[in-house]
Amino acid sequence: MPAEPSNPTDPEPFFRLLEIDIAELSRHSNALDRMRRGELHGVLVHNLYDPAILEEVVDRLEQRDPPFVQTWFPEAFRSWFFGCNLNLTDDLHYYFAEAPVFMAQLEELFPRDFGVNDYLAPILSTLDNGRPFQTPPGPEPGSHYMFTTIRAHMEGGFIPPHVDNEQTIRPSYAHLRTLVDSHIMSFVVSLCQPEDGGALEIYNSTRDVEAKTLTNDDRAEPPNIDGIESVAFQLPAGSMILVDSGQYLHRVSPVVGSRKRWAMCSFMALSRNQEAMYCWG
Repeated sequence: MPAEPSNPTDPEPFFRLLEIDIAELSRHSNALDRMRRGELHGVLVHNLYDPAILEEVVDRLEQRDPPFVQTWFPEAFRSWFFGCNLNLTDDLHYYFAEAPVFMAQLEELFPRDFGVNDYLAPILSTLDNGRPFQTPPGPEPGSHYMFTTIRAHMEGGFIPPHVDNEQTIRPSYAHLRTLVDSHIMSFVVSLCQPEDGGALEIYNSTRDVEAKTLTNDDRAEPPNIDGIESVAFQLPAGSMILVDSGQYLHRVSPVVGSRKRWAMCSFMALSRNQEAMYCWG
């Protein structure tokens, strides 16, 4: 449902959200520019995918069909990836070798005309004045990063509070840092919601956080979020949210129940020449 209009006497919310239906997409071609200027902090797009399509997609994911490469969050997070997450990658040779295989399998997962390249990327482009959304070129000729990853959070699965701009100091980002602007955003496409929990929670905090929350396991000490104002989104299957995750502290709350939280997630940033929006998993 669209957000209710605020009372003029209410203080301005810290998180300004544009909430639209997929049919309204073309009316908001400057949405990403508004996010870059700080006029918006998020864009929520409903009805991106038909539920019937996602039922089949999730059924195949549960069977690991296609046979995606599977990688893992730290054990305490009770979550994994199909694909390789650059933030948690030590072996970049393996990452770039798997990238074309994973991307071909990802296209095969969705029905024709509904894959990442022919459907999702053009939709994102529509929200950014037609700027292409694409994978960054890799360090070797012909190589490319993975456009996205698919994430599965089991019962109790979570991601602790962090900001995404911290990722760029990781060794795995050495090459990518030369290609993109330092301000990272992200999108999340909900494929299946758990019975409860699994919310994307965003906090009214833009403070710097040490880049350790996603690299360590249960020894890591996440930032103290007690008393910080926040907004939470439990995205219905088929919806997509784009957020300024580079600056705002955010987390995924623990999943409740046996049904997994399935989502397709990418980081994204402007190319240095500003001609493209680069997306990576």
